[in-house]
Amino acid sequence: MIDGKLDYRLLKVKNGKPFFAIINIEVNPSDSENEIIEEYIGEGWTKQGNIESVPLKGYDSWKKAVMNGLEFAFSKSNKKWIVKIKKLEGRIGIDTNPTVVGYAAILSFCKQTNLELDLDVTNQIENFAFKSWDNKNHEKIPNFLNLQYEV
Repeated sequence: MIDGKLDYRLLKVKNGKPFFAIINIEVNPSDSENEIIEEYIGEGWTKQGNIESVPLKGYDSWKKAVMNGLEFAFSKSNKKWIVKIKKLEGRIGIDTNPTVVGYAAILSFCKQTNLELDLDVTNQIENFAFKSWDNKNHEKIPNFLNLQYEV
C-alpha cells in the first residue's frame, strides 16, 4: 500500500526546459546501516502522453540515479536510515531524465527527514540537475557526490 501523502512532486521549468518527476519513498530510522529497498509498483510505458510509472524490471538508469541521489543524501546525514522506494513516475525524453529523478529523490529524502543541506550544496545540486538536458547528459547516470556523470 502506498501512502499518497509521501508523494514528492518535482515540477519546474528553467530556461525553457521542463523538469518533472514524482517519487514516493518511505523513510524510517535504522539502528544499524543505511538501506535502500526497491518496491516499485508501476506498469512502465502504457501509451503515448501518459506518465510512466516505473515497474520492478526495467528503467535501470532512473533506478540507478535514485540510488545515487539517496546515497548522496545519506552522506549528508549523521543518522542511519531505511528507505523504501515505492513509486517513481515521469515522462522519458520530455520532462524526465535520470538526473531529474535522482534530484527528486534527494529533495524527497530531505523533506521527510528534515535534513537541511547547506545553501552552497543545495545550489550546486540544483544547478547540476537543471543542466541535465545539456550535452546529452540526459542519457547519463548522475553521480551527485562529485557532480559528474557516469559513462
